[in-house]
This record gives sequence, structure tokens and C-alpha cells, in this order.
Amino acid sequence: MQRTISATNLRTRIKRVINEVGYGQNQYVIEKFGEPTAAIINMDDYALLQAIQQPEVINSFADVLDNIRLRNQDIDLDEINGLVEEARSAFYESQLN
Repeated sequence: MQRTISATNLRTRIKRVINEVGYGQNQYVIEKFGEPTAAIINMDDYALLQAIQQPEVINSFADVLDNIRLRNQDIDLDEINGLVEEARSAFYESQLN
């Protein structure tokens, strides 16, 4: 679950926040003056984020998307979006295992 916490409250609750995030219970968005400025996520989520930011992964995903579009030009845009979401979910699942 994602929660929001002010930077001021984070200072007083840092131990609890780290435990919640570390055990996968929550993610936190940290706000300063009511604006989101940072996030605290667990290491599994961080590793996944790092993996999907690699250029070869981004290029691979773009290639898959282009291939889907070419093979399915007569499919409705909503159907293509569904296929993309399925591909994205499969990718995330493969990174977690």
C-alpha cells in the first residue's frame, strides 16, 4: 500500500517507516510543503525499477510493442493496450522470479 508522509513526520517516525517498507507492507511518498519530493520503496521494488531502466530492456520493450502493432493493425486500440499490459505484467513477473 502506498502512503504519504510529510518530511517533518518522517523525521519522528523513521524507524517505523523503514520497518514497514522493509517488510513490504507499505511504500511512502514524502512531501515537502504538500508537494511529493521523494519515495521510500523496498529493495525488491528498487531492483525491479533498476532493471526496467536499463537501455536494453527499454529497447526490447519498444521492439515488442512495435511487433504487436505490426501484427495486429486491425485490432482496436483498447485491445492493443490490453496486450501491452499483459506483456508488461509478464515482464514484471519474470523479474521477480
